[in-house]
Amino acid sequence: MKLEFIIALIEHRNLGFVFAPYLMYKNGPFYTIHALVKKHGLQTYEYSFSEKEIELVHIIEEYSDEKLAKRFVRNPNVTSFYSKLKPETFQKRVLPFIEKQLSKCALILMDNSIRLYKKEAKYANLYDEDEIKVNKDFVIPEFHFEKSASGTRYSLNIIEKGTVFSLQHKNVVIINSNPAILLHQNRLLIFENLSAKKLTPFFTKEFVSIPTTIEEKYYETFILNTIRESKVKASGFEIKEDTSDKRAILSLEPDLSLDPVFMLKFMYGGEKIFQNSQLKVVVKLEKTDDSYLFKKIARDFAWENRVAEILSGFNLLQKNGSWIPNDFPSSDKTFALHKMVNWLNVHEGLLRNNEIQIEQNNIEKKYFTGEQNLNLELKTQKDWFDVYAMVSFGEFKIPFVKLKRYVLSGNREYELPDGSIAVLPEEWFTHFSDLMPYSVTEGNALKFQKHHFSILQNNLRGIPHETILKFQDLSLPKNTKTKVPEHLNAELRKYQILGYNWLCHLNKNGFGGCLADDMGLGKTLQTLALLLKTKKDKPAFEELPKDAQQPGLFDTQYDLDSVQPASLIILPTSLVHNWENEINKFTPSLKVYKHVGVRRKKDDELQKVNTSFDVILTTYGTVRNDKEILSRMNFYYLVLDESQYIKNSTSKTYKAIIKLKAKHRLTLTGTPIENSLADLWAQINFLNKGLLGNLAFFKRNFITPIEKHNNQDKKEKLQILIRPFVLRRTKTEVAKELPPLMEQIRYCPMEDEQFSKYEQEKSVIRNSILENIEKEGIEKSSFVLLQGITRLRQLANHPQLLEKDQALDSGKYNEIFRSLNNLIAENHKVLIFSSFVQHLELIEKGLKQKKWGYCKLTGSTLNREEVIGQFQEDPQKQVFLISLKAGGVGLNLTKADYVFIIDPWWNPAAENQAISRAHRIGQKKNVFVYRFITEDSIEEKIMQLQQQKSSLADTFINSNNPFKEITKDEILKLLS
Repeated sequence: MKLEFIIALIEHRNLGFVFAPYLMYKNGPFYTIHALVKKHGLQTYEYSFSEKEIELVHIIEEYSDEKLAKRFVRNPNVTSFYSKLKPETFQKRVLPFIEKQLSKCALILMDNSIRLYKKEAKYANLYDEDEIKVNKDFVIPEFHFEKSASGTRYSLNIIEKGTVFSLQHKNVVIINSNPAILLHQNRLLIFENLSAKKLTPFFTKEFVSIPTTIEEKYYETFILNTIRESKVKASGFEIKEDTSDKRAILSLEPDLSLDPVFMLKFMYGGEKIFQNSQLKVVVKLEKTDDSYLFKKIARDFAWENRVAEILSGFNLLQKNGSWIPNDFPSSDKTFALHKMVNWLNVHEGLLRNNEIQIEQNNIEKKYFTGEQNLNLELKTQKDWFDVYAMVSFGEFKIPFVKLKRYVLSGNREYELPDGSIAVLPEEWFTHFSDLMPYSVTEGNALKFQKHHFSILQNNLRGIPHETILKFQDLSLPKNTKTKVPEHLNAELRKYQILGYNWLCHLNKNGFGGCLADDMGLGKTLQTLALLLKTKKDKPAFEELPKDAQQPGLFDTQYDLDSVQPASLIILPTSLVHNWENEINKFTPSLKVYKHVGVRRKKDDELQKVNTSFDVILTTYGTVRNDKEILSRMNFYYLVLDESQYIKNSTSKTYKAIIKLKAKHRLTLTGTPIENSLADLWAQINFLNKGLLGNLAFFKRNFITPIEKHNNQDKKEKLQILIRPFVLRRTKTEVAKELPPLMEQIRYCPMEDEQFSKYEQEKSVIRNSILENIEKEGIEKSSFVLLQGITRLRQLANHPQLLEKDQALDSGKYNEIFRSLNNLIAENHKVLIFSSFVQHLELIEKGLKQKKWGYCKLTGSTLNREEVIGQFQEDPQKQVFLISLKAGGVGLNLTKADYVFIIDPWWNPAAENQAISRAHRIGQKKNVFVYRFITEDSIEEKIMQLQQQKSSLADTFINSNNPFKEITKDEILKLLS
């Protein structure tokens, strides 16, 4: 049985005539229906469907009862669908949908060899005479209009394959109303775009008369539309083929969803039509007295297609009959409208050159759609960049400074003098929104401080070449080299030379900078090299008259070439001694004065010091106390070591230091950010005031987006701002340049109450020892001497090592935690060795308070291997507390790269063994060793004695009487 796919014209009880798909087979003299084809069963039939046959099945399925009920009724019920369907709903919604589907089917039948039959519902057989012929071409309607003095009438001819015939009395059945599809004598007559309403009068009449009362309106509407849509012959009035000028129009207007779009329209003879209009001709009526003239203009589709290609070339995308930019936003209507207007601003000249006019329709405001230009001129002054910008909106020229508040507020609409609205381009906001907060308005200029060169360089376009070179110079070209001072008693490593060159570059350009190298990489040495390089000779302190006054550093009469003020270095108290030693060691030609203690100089005396010394060392606490005196002075350099001390911009320390005056500013820190980006703001604002805006602005634009939302764009912008002024190298980066082991002494001043307690105890111990020596001699007094020295060592470490209940503080303890704070923040691992278990327990208590991970190893530790494994493997365990006796040997702790000896003794062998726990085979990092010495204590005296008598350590270790080589005078020095 050979099956054939056909379409049958059947009469639906509610819908009228519709198409239905069937499979049939030849059965003798007739055909028998095998099956009604359903979409869901296409795979079950023993028949291979073509693409067009499948398409027909899908189209017809759309007007099945089930589908119609589902589409047009909120709660679909097929049984009651037609009974509940309102007549007006059927006429306005259901019937147009069905006719659309029927028209699609008819077009497919025209273009394919699929046979069409008329089928009665109750019969399953079809005969040859039931077949309906479908022509490959549309049927052409030809209207004949005759105008005479008595009126106008018209008739209709139908042209089918060149044959003219009439529909009158032909028993015609309307299958589809719009466009018309008729069934006539087993022929399906398909019209391209004519409504059946225009045909029905001629089913019974030869012609239709138009009353004179409505004749004029008929000509303006019906006849004009008929001439536009159909073939027309006229008598009594003229239809003239016209070749009027044509114009293309791109109209900005809302679509049905109120989204702004471009509509492409074409003007023929003064009549506008949309690009997607089905009309092939444009008709224009001209009436003179009682005479009618129709001008008929054929659309130039080739020209229209060329216009569409031009728009496509301008990055417009055609979508649903309208045009939008390729990157058109989908949600924000205001943003989308602005984007469309800016597109017109950019392409207005190109559209004009291609004779495409611009219109705006049904838009609330009148937008300026001409060309927008921004012309920049950048001038440099000593410490400022002046940006002169002029914006042209067509004939209007506006200084850009007038747009500053619009950029800052994000308002893109600016009203021009003629009342039209200019939409400021998005790219202006992209670039200038980053710049405006840092600008100062002066006349028509936007002024930027010199330290903002990086954001100017990154955001301004069209910068003159000479300014680009200036920016490059400010960015420190790689080949910049400054000779290291000859009198520097040190050989700088390569990375230190780069750091020194960077500091000299900042000095040359008047920028403040933050040297943020890892702890132990020589920030102090690089700074001293800079101060030595910039040093100028001074008059001796005693040569200055007593009433000498320091002139203002920036007064015009002040001659910096003759007298350069001192550089003020502000430090934690614990580092004053270290800095003094480093200066004496590496730059002895720098005259240094320590402005600390109760005997520090005041007023005029300090003014003289400032003029005759190169460096003044002071502490953060001293600056708070002497802020009135110091704020009246001018310094050459203002250097902050451990500058995180000013991280809190509301603190008294920050407020005191920010008032100090200096030509140059420098900060040194291993941890510029400890808790929040606010720490960074305080330090950068000290270095280059205004670089990051005020704190409120910085919080709004950087802290919140970065810390709460991890905004990568804000991170990059902040990095651009600070990168020229912050130099940080980690130990890992410069590892190849470092020696395998670096050792440093950290001098720790005692707290005031600790010092008082120490002095009292020292006096008692000194008297007791001297009395014992007088009676027993030095050799027999060794026990008493060792006992007394041990008590003083404990006091130097922490008063609580003697009396647990004392509330006294410890300078060394504070310095240990200050150093730990930096290293923990940098994710280093630290070994802390002490010969006093109680000292380790005090450190342990502090670690717990700060919630830092640690391990501890003392003589009482039973699970040694487990504790060691935890420190080696757990990244959260960053500190290892070890007693010298329990951990001096037998440990491999290569994960640590810092070693703290927190109570050095004069047994270097034991200390070296401790250091070797980290500095050994398998260690891939450079190891830093810090010995914490309490200043003005027995520890410092022992160290001095070690330097004088290098054999003392061996004597102490190898002799039964360690003090036999120490004289009474040396004992007195130890206890002085």
